[in-house]
Amino acid sequence: MNTKTPNIYPTLPERPDPDMIAKYREDGYLAFANVLTPEEVKAATEGINQLVHKYAFNEELTEHVSKGFNETSKNSNGLLFKSRTSDFHFQAESEYAAQPEKLDELADNIRKFQSFTGELPIYDEIANKHPKLRALLGTILGEDYLPYSSMALCKPAGIGTAKPWHQDLAYFSVNRFDGVAGVWIALDHAQIDNGCMQVIPGGHLTGARKHYWSKVDCEIVTGDVDPAMAVPIELPPGGLMIFDGMLPHETANNYSNRRRRALQFHYRSAATEIVPREEHRQKFTGPDGMFVGCDYSKFENAG
Repeated sequence: MNTKTPNIYPTLPERPDPDMIAKYREDGYLAFANVLTPEEVKAATEGINQLVHKYAFNEELTEHVSKGFNETSKNSNGLLFKSRTSDFHFQAESEYAAQPEKLDELADNIRKFQSFTGELPIYDEIANKHPKLRALLGTILGEDYLPYSSMALCKPAGIGTAKPWHQDLAYFSVNRFDGVAGVWIALDHAQIDNGCMQVIPGGHLTGARKHYWSKVDCEIVTGDVDPAMAVPIELPPGGLMIFDGMLPHETANNYSNRRRRALQFHYRSAATEIVPREEHRQKFTGPDGMFVGCDYSKFENAG
């Protein structure tokens, strides 16, 4: 069992000190209990409801993407709503049947939002304009860092599904793996029982782990990660964690009676480049030189 104490600081300073950054380089993450204000947390959580009401079942703004979608009842488990004018999309939990007359309920049962920072000012302000976060990212990635992706990860009470052990760079098509950082921000109290982040300290230093598509998701193969070494990062609303793109991490199922919503943004240094997937396959390799990331070819070649 891992007895290591999580690196959770009381607050994010105006500028991180060298010892803090050294700790990040060593363990692959840092966490801070108080970063967003209560007002920012409130605006970010209310934004989820606003976007669901704006887009869900709005034929003019979105299309429904689900093989199981019933055109007659307009119900579907895990229904995906995709904007017709941007990359923004969001999905309900797989065990929840979305219905157009129950949008508040749908908002409480969203699995994730993606590519959403342009939808409401609060998300752009948090992701791209927060002065303390900008200082932290600038110190870790360089002042000319770039945004890479945005997600809101929501685990509804009782049915929130797990995200198994993985490394984010198993997914990301970049040409180098020493210049990507993720930022995870709790909007609800994130604890072990409702699916807080768990990490393997120092696991970013051991290279690419072999991933495969299980029945749940793309995840690290059994044996390439030791859950006994995991450290849970429990955070209050407004708490923030930054982590290396190679750090193994996971979030468990939420079987509690409390939902667990979080924002997640990724950033890359200016030294990285977005490359074709085939080039990424040639770089995210194990000791034998074989690709060990998330293989999307079976989906791309299907049908």
